[in-house]
Amino acid sequence: MKHKLNLLLFYLIILLTPLNIYANTNELLDQMISSYGGAKTLEKLNRPYKQIWQLNAVSRHAQGNDTRHIELPEKLEVELTYPNNSETRILVGDQGLKIYDKTRKEEAKGPALDAMRLQRMRLYSPLMLKNKIANIKLSEKNNYYCLTLTEGDLIAEYFVNKQTHMIDIVIGTLQMGEMKMQFKTEYHDYKMEDGVMLPHREIKYAGNVNTAVLTLQETSFNTASKE
Repeated sequence: MKHKLNLLLFYLIILLTPLNIYANTNELLDQMISSYGGAKTLEKLNRPYKQIWQLNAVSRHAQGNDTRHIELPEKLEVELTYPNNSETRILVGDQGLKIYDKTRKEEAKGPALDAMRLQRMRLYSPLMLKNKIANIKLSEKNNYYCLTLTEGDLIAEYFVNKQTHMIDIVIGTLQMGEMKMQFKTEYHDYKMEDGVMLPHREIKYAGNVNTAVLTLQETSFNTASKE
């Protein structure tokens, strides 16, 4: 009788457990690494590289360029250039700096600094995420695999397409006093760049507001580190 009860309990657990073909985070990340081009190729994203994006700043009705110098996991420099002004954001470790019109400098603090840190987290490749696996939890949300990474008081959720194993969406959450603010980026139009699958279109939101649409113009790998 006890054996039958144990067997019945076992089948109930199987029936009530959501179907997930990936038993753990490591298995999913390995599949993602393969889909993005393989571990050896993804090493290119762990070295300095540069991207130039065409920027449509929807919320401010302006056109410009977004130039990124990326050296993960520590450094990120983003220069936003518009016809009449510019803003440069430099993040090294947990220290942030903003430069307006290439002259006026301001230390980034509080939510402004956290937003820069979240932007760096959004750029983590599957290979980088595997290095941070101890701080990642795997779940399923809205028909996606969801990898939730916690770094200090920041949270980034990577929504992984179940068919392509590419990251379709990243939602970053930061605390602003008693309120939470979410920044969402959608990734589209994946294409191969020197052996690496990269999105060529980004759609950004702050809360529910569409702030920008970006189109990739150029990617340069193994660029010199910017000081």
